Amino acid sequence: MDLLIPSLLLIVGLAGLSYGADFLIRGAVSASRLIGISPFIIGLTVVAWGTSAPEVVVTVGAALGGVPDVAVGNVIGSNITNVLLIGGLTALVLPLCCAPATVRRDGAILVVATLFVLALAYIGGFLPRWAGGLLLLAMVVHTIVIFRFGNEEAVEDAPDVAWGWGLASISLFGGLAILVVGGQAFIYGAVELAEAIRVPEAVIGATVVAIGTSLPELFASLAAARQGHRDVVIGNIIGSNLTNIMLVLGLVAFISPLPVADELYHSSLLLFGVTSILLVGILVAGKSIGRWIGIGFLLAFAAYLYFSLLI
Repeated sequence: MDLLIPSLLLIVGLAGLSYGADFLIRGAVSASRLIGISPFIIGLTVVAWGTSAPEVVVTVGAALGGVPDVAVGNVIGSNITNVLLIGGLTALVLPLCCAPATVRRDGAILVVATLFVLALAYIGGFLPRWAGGLLLLAMVVHTIVIFRFGNEEAVEDAPDVAWGWGLASISLFGGLAILVVGGQAFIYGAVELAEAIRVPEAVIGATVVAIGTSLPELFASLAAARQGHRDVVIGNIIGSNLTNIMLVLGLVAFISPLPVADELYHSSLLLFGVTSILLVGILVAGKSIGRWIGIGFLLAFAAYLYFSLLI
């Protein structure tokens, strides 16, 4: 009986994620057409920021609640999940590709930010307050650059959605709200179940919580793939990983220096770096992430979960 409510929340959360994602993508793509900016930029910003809201809430709450292991593990695990699970599943629905120029700038920033966090983790074992401030500043500058030069980027054409401002706004913000609430319901149920089987906090953060907080990105990306908006999918994955590093880790580290748990050094930190660099490398090289690469991503994600839970 103690696990009945968490189990019900898992089911309700999944339903909210599914319906909210569909409305969010339809509203976001409609808004991009009305504003006159590319769907890639919408995916990189509005969709990525909205679907990263659970990471912000969970990570900041974990750090302030005295469980920094969950905070750091959540961001590291979320970025791994975004590439391997979300990229892998969406590639099974729709091959992911774009013009190299589309992702070159934002991809390079993601690689630099990822290497910066890795360097601090391996050299000092923690993320200092000054690093958090630097990451937040980078987030502000990057956002300004996106909207200043976003219209100059060429992206692949996607199906138009003939909605006006009223319906687009309701669909965008209503879908986002349903998505975030559904994600939070799922996370609560998943964490309660994980704690019941005595999984360590850092591992919960890097696996269960990370997957739970990445579910909005997953369902939004799958909805975008089903509707043929591959540029939104790519923008969402890159934008979510950037947001996790620069906004989420930056904010938490600026509030209080973040130690990196020993459990994360075995595989999570290394995979955190490899996955983002691999994703950017494939796209900048002009290659497509098709079904076979998608299957490879999913197998790598399954292996990551298996070995993480064994530690």
